[in-house]
Amino acid sequence: MAPGVIGEHPHTHRRPRLLIVNAEVGGVTNLDVRCRDGRVVEIGRGLAISAGEDRFDARGGALLPALNDHHIHLFALAAARRSVACGPPSVATRTELQTALAVAPGEDWIRGVGYHESVAGMLDKHGLDQLRDDRPVRIQHRSGKMWFINSLASRRLGIETTDGQLFRLDGLLRERLAEDDDLVPAVEATSRLLAGYGITGVTDATYTNDKTTESLYRQLDLQQRVNLMGDESLDIGSMKIMLDEAALPDLDGLQERVAQVHRRRRPVAFHCVTRTELVFALAALRNAGTLPGDRIEHASVTDAPTMRLMQEVSGDRGNVTVVTQPNFIAERGEAYLRDVPSEDHDNLYRCRSFLEAGIPLGGGTDSPYGDPDPWAAMRAAVERRTADGQVLGEDERLSPEEALCLFLTPLDNPGGVPRRVVVGAPVDFCVLAKPWHEARDSLGAELVTRTIRY
Repeated sequence: MAPGVIGEHPHTHRRPRLLIVNAEVGGVTNLDVRCRDGRVVEIGRGLAISAGEDRFDARGGALLPALNDHHIHLFALAAARRSVACGPPSVATRTELQTALAVAPGEDWIRGVGYHESVAGMLDKHGLDQLRDDRPVRIQHRSGKMWFINSLASRRLGIETTDGQLFRLDGLLRERLAEDDDLVPAVEATSRLLAGYGITGVTDATYTNDKTTESLYRQLDLQQRVNLMGDESLDIGSMKIMLDEAALPDLDGLQERVAQVHRRRRPVAFHCVTRTELVFALAALRNAGTLPGDRIEHASVTDAPTMRLMQEVSGDRGNVTVVTQPNFIAERGEAYLRDVPSEDHDNLYRCRSFLEAGIPLGGGTDSPYGDPDPWAAMRAAVERRTADGQVLGEDERLSPEEALCLFLTPLDNPGGVPRRVVVGAPVDFCVLAKPWHEARDSLGAELVTRTIRY
């Protein structure tokens, strides 16, 4: 994507000549950092301000590399922020869902997100008609796999469906609704929200991203660099491959598809939220061969035999990276404890085991399907606690430093060597209100006082 940041934000500042004073850098306190033309040129104590330099006082806070969210869906997040919450924790019963739809703002389409069948079972067209039939309604399952529409929405979309359940039809919905232009201001506002968390890099992991999406991204006024994955039409980024356990593709055909993508020097990224999907993806990679940058998204359930298979496929060079979302332990842990077989509780969204197995590991939030706050994800990786305080996968806990590094690895190399504030590094910083030895105990987004990027 185009380098640099266009526009300003209260948390994000671009200055060609900048002197940051009184910062903690790499555990060393009271340091000054001189930046020119997008690079760190000097680090020391008592640096004198030069003509034309702006001065920023870090007030003793930690100066960190800015964060990268290695798995997010930016357009979907922007849409979700102006949608109706239709699932836990805010909506837990059918009555609450009916109330949420009844008070939905606007006069036309109602867009709902976050639905889970624990609220009112598996929705269908007729059930939605009973909840609201005077406005077109579409509600997304929290997995992102399915939309539920009522009869009026079906007619407006021109989609013939007996049950109102649309599986993996995001592209068709976007085409029929022509939402992208209307979403631009919301996407740019969402970008500013992410900058407030200290995020200056995102990987948009949406599988329907195509040439049109790439063109649109180049026109946006964003605070982040964007690493775009998507379909075969793209020449950049990983090709995203969705696997659904209930409808797995032919393995030979999948292997050939991976091989063709590799011949174009593009890595692949497999969506794997079940053990079966993960084993299937690893089998395809083992037979087709790997390319540096190949990724497994989520690896939600990884038992010991599958971990060994992943080590084998990844090889000594670590060609296969896992991008995980520890925030789901905090956000969905109670449901996992209830719905997932007990023998798999310790296999959910593993962290330490991947590191000990030598598997490169990066962090993402999967927002809007998870909370976009990366600091909450870090806390979850450290604490492994559900919302009601139960510990899920205690042996998978990371130290605060390890959790931070999930979001410090390079945008094009999640799981690589974490970025540092050193001479020659790009001006791409997150400033905290406290030194790291204090901040590590809370890992809260409120610690971020400034995001600085050239």
